[in-house]
Amino acid sequence: MATITRFAFLRHLRAEPNQYVLHYKGGKLAREGKGLAYWFNPLSAAVAQLPVEDCESTFLLRERSADFQEISVQVTLTYRVADPQLAAARVNFSVALETGAWKEQPLERLANLWAQRAQQPTRAYLVAVPMVEAARVGAEVICNAVDQALRTDSEIQAMGLALVSVRVSSVAPAPDVEKALQTPTREGIQAKADEAVFQRRALAVEKERAIKENELATEIELARRQEQLIKQQAANKLLAIQQESVAEMTRLEAELTRKETQAAAHSREVVVRHEGEAAARKIQLEAENHGEAGRLAIYKDVPSKVVLGLALREVGQKLQSIQHLNITPDLLTQSLKHFLEDQAGK
Repeated sequence: MATITRFAFLRHLRAEPNQYVLHYKGGKLAREGKGLAYWFNPLSAAVAQLPVEDCESTFLLRERSADFQEISVQVTLTYRVADPQLAAARVNFSVALETGAWKEQPLERLANLWAQRAQQPTRAYLVAVPMVEAARVGAEVICNAVDQALRTDSEIQAMGLALVSVRVSSVAPAPDVEKALQTPTREGIQAKADEAVFQRRALAVEKERAIKENELATEIELARRQEQLIKQQAANKLLAIQQESVAEMTRLEAELTRKETQAAAHSREVVVRHEGEAAARKIQLEAENHGEAGRLAIYKDVPSKVVLGLALREVGQKLQSIQHLNITPDLLTQSLKHFLEDQAGK
């Protein structure tokens, strides 16, 4: 809005470059232009301020399709004031001289005007097509129809307005109908999502099965290798035992051979020694026998009493002490007999 400053009984107005000012004095246009700044007497002045930049208006149109379904069309218009004097003559753009603000809401009136003028071409299209077609391709058709209708609208031109652009943001049925229309697609998408989930789960199960099989195969292979290891260890132990047995047998055989050799040597030694001892004993016995035979030969011709005396002397030499002596009658009789015979011979 314009900035109005008060000095005593005068007013100073300053407008922005995008604001077009129409200053009336005494009912006649005294001054006009963009971005004006001037002093004026408020007692005899009337000021109108119009925007010269592009203005935008958004509105919602509710119509029925050929199959009697409610459709909402959101339209956004961009327009500008092409002739400020014509626009100010049709719409009240006057400002309060104390504050510089519009006395009414001219832009809201223009927005309503644009909505009313755009409603007719929109309705003409929607009543001729079913709801599904309107929702699918209606935005572009309505945009073109509204644009063409507003650019050739004589009422718009008479008000000093010019259309810049038209945009149709959406053409949508009622929320419940739209939800119903979205259901097949949503269900199809959900079905695809479920199928993807199922496939993912199936793939996960398949991968898990493959992993389990791989783990089982690994365990089987490990068990087989463990079995081979146990067999190899047993074979190694058996081989070691066999080698130890062979070595022990060899050692025992060598020990046995050594002992046999020692025994044989000892046996030969004993035999030789015994043979030597036997030969020596034989020689000794032969010598003793020979000596004994010689003695016996000597004692053969010796009288018995001499022999008895020698025997007694021999006994006396061998004995250290005599505890008791048994003399049989026969021995005493024989001895006395020989003694008496010797005495008689003398």
